[in-house]
Amino acid sequence: MNTTNNNYTVVKRTPSITPSGFFGSGKEMIVELENFMTSEEVDFLENAAKSISVWDVTETHINENGTVVYDSGYWKDRVATSPTLDKNDPNIAPMIAKLFERLKPIIEDFYKVKVSPTGTTIVRWLPGHLQQPHADKELHEGKDAGLPNDFPYYDLSSLFYLNDDYEGGELYFPLQNVKFKPKRGAAYFFPGDMNYIHGVTEIVSGIRYTCPFFWEILEHTGDIKPDPNKKYHRVLMDGK
Repeated sequence: MNTTNNNYTVVKRTPSITPSGFFGSGKEMIVELENFMTSEEVDFLENAAKSISVWDVTETHINENGTVVYDSGYWKDRVATSPTLDKNDPNIAPMIAKLFERLKPIIEDFYKVKVSPTGTTIVRWLPGHLQQPHADKELHEGKDAGLPNDFPYYDLSSLFYLNDDYEGGELYFPLQNVKFKPKRGAAYFFPGDMNYIHGVTEIVSGIRYTCPFFWEILEHTGDIKPDPNKKYHRVLMDGK
């Protein structure tokens, strides 16, 4: 259910079929595929990203508790999703979609699931930008911890990295004590729940370009399937 006023929309989301904590909290679920993109693919997407002049226009969303679950101001002039990508260059989205199809069987085999990807997106990170630790499918702090955020079907998170000619901008997972600068042309994926909160260190110089996208789990194909009567262990920021 959504309600709207002049400044924001109040949204209420329902969880996905995959409960938070189902994939545990081990660092082995954070995966890097080095050189996933060909040189031609990454060159094209890097040049395309640097040429984008039209960006998405969105609105802020809050949940029923009054917590901001999507901050349009934070992402202003930084995100281009499929319709906007087409306005810039109609060849961008099909190129990214082709990469989705190549990555999909790897994701499905690794996590033993059937998935559907979200849309094509390019994001830019300017000097001074950073991102605090967060989960992609749910809130993780205070009274809202474990509630769906604006994207409760972001069961699995993925990223393509288009350049490395910047300083800062490291990806980090505080609960797993993992921190690294992503590699140009690589693909990364990990669970989207609060056991895998992650952030981005401040961009010191240069501009960082990424293709973030997510996978909704449609079916669990492995021997172990989610138990609706089981409460899976979830790691909170205080370690409890």
